[in-house]
Amino acid sequence: MMNRRDLPPSLAAEILAPTLQPFLALRIEFPDPVYAFTGKGAMSFASVDGAMRQWLGIHGVASIGAATESTDGSAQGIEATLFQIPSEFRNDIADQAVRGCLYELYLGAFAPDFQTVRAVKRIWKGTLQSYVIDDLGESITVTAGGESRAIDQKRPSIKRFTDEYHRRKYANDKFFEYAPKLTEVPLLWAKQKQDPVV
Repeated sequence: MMNRRDLPPSLAAEILAPTLQPFLALRIEFPDPVYAFTGKGAMSFASVDGAMRQWLGIHGVASIGAATESTDGSAQGIEATLFQIPSEFRNDIADQAVRGCLYELYLGAFAPDFQTVRAVKRIWKGTLQSYVIDDLGESITVTAGGESRAIDQKRPSIKRFTDEYHRRKYANDKFFEYAPKLTEVPLLWAKQKQDPVV
């Protein structure tokens, strides 16, 4: 978990202040990207890549599941749940969900006007792996599950270094065409007397 040394001074100061107006922001890079925060209206702040983005309030509240670790110390992913999203966004979210797209969570603090962002920090980065939409009639609840690169490294690779697999991606590339025959090529080691290759 983060401690105060991980926080930018501006956010640490807001947390220690007598009053705090926190927000959670969610960035998912769908074909039509989602930049949402737990509040009303719209606001702007720069994400980690430095690009200034417009974030839209979803009028609801949110919760973040614990970024747990297993007994061997490996990461297990994270889930963010957004409540009370207007139901008109349901089809848009369902149609665009792309597994593997960029998924980030930000924690920030508002000024008393609840529109001006005083401080913000990205608290998690990974890729979208699952999403669940609960339709409650006038509103929906969306739970987005993400995984970090640490989990990806544990998965076995499905790539095969064969001509057939390679040509699926590069149809005219013959790089692996002769690879199996390399095991049959004799190697001539230097010696005083060379025997002819049969």
